[in-house]
Amino acid sequence: MQFVDDPKLNGILETINDLIRFRTVEGQFDVFEKTVKYVYDFFNGSDLHIEQFHFNRFPALVITQNKTRTPHFFLQGHLDVVQGKDEQFVPRLQEGKLYGRGSVDMKGFDAVAMHILRDLSMAGTDLDAGLMLTFDEEIGGANGAAKLAEMGFLPRILINGDGGYNYAVIHAEKGILKIKLSTHSASGRHPYPWDGQNAFDLLVRDYRRIMHLFEEQKLATEDNNWYTTYSSYDIRVENEPSFAPHYAEMKINIYFTEDVPADEMFQRIRKVVRFAQLEKISASERVFLPQNDPHVIAMRDLMQKHFGRPIEIRAENGSSDARFFTNKGIPIIIVKMAGEDHHGPNEHLYVRDILPMYHSVKDFMKMFALQESEKHNEIFTHH
Repeated sequence: MQFVDDPKLNGILETINDLIRFRTVEGQFDVFEKTVKYVYDFFNGSDLHIEQFHFNRFPALVITQNKTRTPHFFLQGHLDVVQGKDEQFVPRLQEGKLYGRGSVDMKGFDAVAMHILRDLSMAGTDLDAGLMLTFDEEIGGANGAAKLAEMGFLPRILINGDGGYNYAVIHAEKGILKIKLSTHSASGRHPYPWDGQNAFDLLVRDYRRIMHLFEEQKLATEDNNWYTTYSSYDIRVENEPSFAPHYAEMKINIYFTEDVPADEMFQRIRKVVRFAQLEKISASERVFLPQNDPHVIAMRDLMQKHFGRPIEIRAENGSSDARFFTNKGIPIIIVKMAGEDHHGPNEHLYVRDILPMYHSVKDFMKMFALQESEKHNEIFTHH
């Protein structure tokens, strides 16, 4: 199907449309496997190496130019999406926007990455690049990127396309710690609080202690949110008629900026909790590069060239599968396909920004591959 006049853009659009039609939501393992076959067919005829894995039924694909687990570059994406209405899995092009579930999060970037890798292979350009595609990011990544990281798939530079802001290079993502507090007590009747303890009151007292750890939340704004913040939810109590609560619980998400492992953040909280039982639900590590890191600056400059507009360097609240590769001593660059309403009913990307992303990422890889080659030649010449 012809969408636009530009053959390259049309090819990428066709791939995005094909990917959107696969309803790759949680639990649809048969659809996952059909999507895997589509990816195999897409690379048919190239010289690329494809490895397929299954982790607790979740597939994962690693496509590389050379047969290695440690290429120079890895592009990283996920093919699973959140739930949506039936019509969201029928892509629709309207007024320069491509609507569909996963267009922004993140099948648009997946398609760009697939085309970059195939085009490099077909042109005989060896940048020692690869692509990781998984199917469980939306539910935590434990059976996808986490497993690949454990297996030693580690590039010298990771480029993740699951960022949170349009027209920005993401240099940092907060760590995320999800916890649950619960309190039990022998409660008294409402008019006689001295007959027992109110479990909810005990919960609140511990919650306040935790809040005091993160008082910088009040400094966070949309424009400057690189402060540790928290949010409570799923607050529940149990009580008998005429009695104060004998049980109370709440969950808290903590989005931390400190350069510490998530487990250390959990222990900091444990030290201030007095009455509640504390449970760790999940943890995600912080991703961080300095804003003036050469890789960040280079991607920013290339994007400004190809997009023809200012590109921000930002940190963000959210997390991505890039977190499984943090603390590995490698630069992690995070970008996002320009669009709106990810996870929402009107999710869409801007068609005009597809090729700029394609060229920005490809030129970034060429730039740093050339630099590495020049370093190698200098060493060889010196010796």
